[in-house]
Amino acid sequence: MGKSNSYLIKAKDGFILVDAGMPGKTERVIKVLREYDAELNDIKLIIITHVHNDHVGSLYDIKRKSNASVLVHEKEKNILEKGYNKFPDGTMFFSRMISSLANNVFFSQDQFIPVEVDIIIKDEFDLLDYGVDGRILHTPGHTEGSVSIIIEEKFCLTGDTLFNMFPNSVYPPFANDEEKLIESWKKLRENNCIKYYPGHGKDFGLKKFDKTIEKHIKK
Repeated sequence: MGKSNSYLIKAKDGFILVDAGMPGKTERVIKVLREYDAELNDIKLIIITHVHNDHVGSLYDIKRKSNASVLVHEKEKNILEKGYNKFPDGTMFFSRMISSLANNVFFSQDQFIPVEVDIIIKDEFDLLDYGVDGRILHTPGHTEGSVSIIIEEKFCLTGDTLFNMFPNSVYPPFANDEEKLIESWKKLRENNCIKYYPGHGKDFGLKKFDKTIEKHIKK
């Protein structure tokens, strides 16, 4: 939604929403739900892959109107509840410049409306109680508390752990810890998913992921 992707997963008695997009995107969620003859109150769980404004900007409004539970990793809980985050570190020349200017010149913060967290996870969380053959994995790197979701051992929703905005790479332009990011990639690759759904850009297959892994592990 807007500059980032959000996803709906069909669950028992409703839906799971993965990420809440930029501010002002609640109506977009409502529009998509109505295509499935559903409303906001059919959302039972909101999984936040990481706490940046472009992924939680509409979270307060969606939670208030849906009464859904909000799930984040324990490393992101306090950030979500205080309503601001540090601008992430850059991994490329242009993104390092952006990050440096944001943090050291303009002293800007990644701000959003604070949201109370209902469910905190640490390493892995099974979605079986929601009627979904899936699990959430801790995949730090982009942020310390980033998570990814594996569905049916075939599909992976990655948040910004993978970033499909460049023709030959899915390497994110921002990550606070690149070593942990690569380790998280290895964890995701072990699951042998056939399709990846990133926080930015279109879904992609294993070939593009493997090409990026090979390039960066050889560094």
